[in-house]
Amino acid sequence: MSNPFFQFKQFTIRHDKCAMKVGTDGVLLGAWAGTESCNRILDIGTGTGLIALMLAQRSKAAIDAIDIEADACLQAQENAESSLFAGRINVFHSDLVDFAQASTHLYDLIVSNPPYISRDDVEEVGANVLASEPH
Repeated sequence: MSNPFFQFKQFTIRHDKCAMKVGTDGVLLGAWAGTESCNRILDIGTGTGLIALMLAQRSKAAIDAIDIEADACLQAQENAESSLFAGRINVFHSDLVDFAQASTHLYDLIVSNPPYISRDDVEEVGANVLASEPH
């Protein structure tokens, strides 16, 4: 079994409740996304909250993180709450359309690292995630 967490310099990411685990692509996006002059950031499909936490570490921005998977939101919330950045990260269990209709915020940066779901992983992923996966 793989390790249920990744330890970064300023925070820990647990990913034992998420179908989508921490991967190189998320780490690179979190490290490379430009955060200069950002006051508000939206992370679509946050999963574990990895990218939201990495962007919080690199900026002073308020970050909204959304996901359609309840377990992912729970994991992201736990990861955010156990970090130094808890006061700046808000996790929402919502799809993008509903969130956009309800939100009154404008964002300086929008990031997303949507899942690629291999045939081997299909059984571990929720039906609502599969419904959003391109065919």
